[in-house]
Amino acid sequence: MSRKKYLAMVVAAVCLAMPLLGNSAANAAPVASTAVQQRGLMPFRAARIDRNITRIKDMTGDMMYLVEGRDRAALIDTGVGVGSLKAYVEKLTDKPLVVIITHGHVDHASGTAEFADVYMSREDGELFKEHTSFANRTGYIGAGNPAFARSISEVDYQPQDNPERFKDLRAGDTIDLGGVHLDIYAIEGHTHGMKAVLLRENRALLTGDGANMFTFLFAKETLGLKSYKASLQKLQKATAGKYDKVYCSHGGGDLTVDYLERLIEDCDHIMAGKDDKVPFEFMGQKANIAYEIGPDHNRLDGGIGNIVYDPQRIEE
Repeated sequence: MSRKKYLAMVVAAVCLAMPLLGNSAANAAPVASTAVQQRGLMPFRAARIDRNITRIKDMTGDMMYLVEGRDRAALIDTGVGVGSLKAYVEKLTDKPLVVIITHGHVDHASGTAEFADVYMSREDGELFKEHTSFANRTGYIGAGNPAFARSISEVDYQPQDNPERFKDLRAGDTIDLGGVHLDIYAIEGHTHGMKAVLLRENRALLTGDGANMFTFLFAKETLGLKSYKASLQKLQKATAGKYDKVYCSHGGGDLTVDYLERLIEDCDHIMAGKDDKVPFEFMGQKANIAYEIGPDHNRLDGGIGNIVYDPQRIEE
């Protein structure tokens, strides 16, 4: 296997978050959510990572976070929309739920139909419609976990939701769970509507896919590298001294506390032409991986953070 093909497979497996080119929302199939409930399919695992925070992982490795306050709980992201996430979460908490969608990609936003109270940036509304189609979800799951894809059928998928019913999630918003406050910040780049969540009392910053072990920055819905760097700098300044932990949505889920700073440095290296420029092709789109990685997914140079970017959009 060539080095290029190997790297493409690794990055796709760790942070697969792009739509299937050639499939459209028009191909979406109607799904009966009652069938999901009847089968009782709940393909999730959970681990408590703080006194009131539970990390939930689905069968494609995508992560969601349940944050509990005194009066209610927040579910941050809803995964690929297979099985009943709502039924699973209700086994973890009996508090009323509010759902926060960090961005409109398939692996974060596809399970919203079960929930009444949902927040997502309106900037990602059209992206949500494209990404959460039935065709896109089946392709994503098939690529990320083929064995799991073969074990499920159409009735196991939640129906595609209508984002027009969602409440707009905006930078500067605060969601009060009762003694636990979630402060919303913009982290544009991976998508235009991408949001980070500061868990104020827990002193933890949840970056979603906005700052990840492989930040994808080459699809049509992403910003250019220069704009992404500016977004990171703005977030870093706004949250300085407010957190001691950083959580993301893929890989191990935990990032170093200086991760934003390291990613900003990575942007500088790319803009100066000092990165490795590893060629990468994913579903017809060509990009560069900034730094070469080994079998353990870590950078060979020992550095922190990696960006998969469009070399034609560095100065955007």
